[in-house]
Amino acid sequence: MSNVSPSSTPPLLVAEFLRHLQSNRYSENSLHNHRLDLKKFLTWLGVWDGDVVVRLRALCLDDLNDYVTHLQASHKPRTVARHLSSLKLFLDYIDQQGLIPSNPVHRMRFPEILPESPQLLTPEEVTALLNTPSPDHYLGLRDQAMLELLYSSGLKVNELLGLDVDDLFLDLSFLKVRARRERMVPVTPVAVAALRDYLENGRAQRLTNPQDPCLFPGRNGTRMGRVGFWALVRKYALRAGITSPLNPRILRHSFAAHLLQNGMDLNDLRDLFGYVSLDATLQYAHINRPDYHEVYHRLHPRGRKRSSSSSIEAGEAGARAVSICSQN
Repeated sequence: MSNVSPSSTPPLLVAEFLRHLQSNRYSENSLHNHRLDLKKFLTWLGVWDGDVVVRLRALCLDDLNDYVTHLQASHKPRTVARHLSSLKLFLDYIDQQGLIPSNPVHRMRFPEILPESPQLLTPEEVTALLNTPSPDHYLGLRDQAMLELLYSSGLKVNELLGLDVDDLFLDLSFLKVRARRERMVPVTPVAVAALRDYLENGRAQRLTNPQDPCLFPGRNGTRMGRVGFWALVRKYALRAGITSPLNPRILRHSFAAHLLQNGMDLNDLRDLFGYVSLDATLQYAHINRPDYHEVYHRLHPRGRKRSSSSSIEAGEAGARAVSICSQN
């Protein structure tokens, strides 16, 4: 509707909404995307620099359908659905504040999205990639630890880069992911060994501040950013002879596919990724299953074969991991 160039400063209501998401442990990447989506919508409405509440009180289903038509002219259905999801979350928030009579997005039909088959690496390509960093330099130790951990535990990039040293429980072969859905995730023996080597011989040489808790510092000696890590993955992919386009998400998809191909249950994979929204106790209950840790190590391509006696030890490690979560 509006062609006015908006300022970069968000309206107060949007800023409050983003702070609300931040308090609920949404990632910085999610906050950034929600802000851009809302800026696009409110600019289209012509109220990014105006009275947002007054206009949203009058928002109707026809307005939203017009906006969807506007988006469809230049965006794919998946992107349109993402914009609507951001808008739904925002309008739910201000509806709960009593600022609008209802949320009209609930009466909309979201675009149908056909699932896409993710691009995958073969286990041989993954092995070549993970063996590429040189252990003779502290940066090689860091990069190998990052790649091993990404494939070991199926982490998202923001989860990997957000790790602190205190999130590692290497004696238990677990790490804590402090995402919006906090969870404990198993780690393969290969990744544990790479992390130990990096912590002992590489990390301190990259840190600007020795007291910085971040696990993986980047070029400036502080926590590495997404852009730097994506560049790192592409660099090693070329060195490993992987000619197809590669990004960290593909490594996450490959992690999932290889576990499923080896026989892991979808429910276990769902729990491993933290996709189930449960209360704090139930969220970690799966780790206390005696076979959860054993199944992970038996089915992960870089895991270890375990005996029945080791399964009991794995169950005990899982129980201790649950205890660690409940104490933090």
